[in-house]
Amino acid sequence: MLNKWIIILVLTIPFLQGCAAAVIGATVGGTVVALDNRDVNRQLDDSGLRLKMGAALREGDTFAEQRIKFVAYNGDILLYGQAETDALARSAEAKARDIEGVVRVYNQIRIGETANLVARADDSWITTRVKALLLRDQEFDISGIKVITENNEVFLLGIVDRASADRAIDIARNVRGVQKVIDVLTIE
Repeated sequence: MLNKWIIILVLTIPFLQGCAAAVIGATVGGTVVALDNRDVNRQLDDSGLRLKMGAALREGDTFAEQRIKFVAYNGDILLYGQAETDALARSAEAKARDIEGVVRVYNQIRIGETANLVARADDSWITTRVKALLLRDQEFDISGIKVITENNEVFLLGIVDRASADRAIDIARNVRGVQKVIDVLTIE
C-alpha cells in the first residue's frame, strides 16, 4: 500500500511543480504590469514594436555580427550596444524609424568593440543596484522606471514628473561604476 502512494506522489510532483511555476510566473508578470506607468494597451503596442524591431534587425546578415540591443517604451525605441561602424548604427536607426507606430528613436549605439562578458556582468550589477535604490526611495514613486546599463552607462526609461526624473537621475549618477546617465524619461 505504501509503495502505491509513493508511486502516485512521484508521478504527481512534476504536475505540482508546473502549477507552482505558473502561479509564480503570473505573480511576477502581474507585478511587472502593476509597476509600469503605461496603460495595458500601450504595453501591448510596445510589445508589437519590440517584435517588429527584432524582425527588422534579423533581416539579412547586416547586423548578425553586431551587438545592437533595443527596448520599446511608450512608443519610443532606445537603441544601444555596439556596432563596428557609424553606418551600421545609422542603418539600425533607420530601421527603427521605419516601423509604424514609433514616436521617437534614441540612438545610443556606440561604435567599437563588442562589450565582453565581464563588462556585461558589471552592467548587470549596476542595474541591480540602481533598481534597488529606486525601489527604496521614500520621497518619490520611481519604482516603475526601467533601468538598462550598457558599458557603465545607465539608461532610464519611464513616465514620471520632473521632480521624480531628477531624483532618479541623481540616484543612478551616484552608484559606483556609473560613468554616464542617459535620460530617456517621458515627463508627464
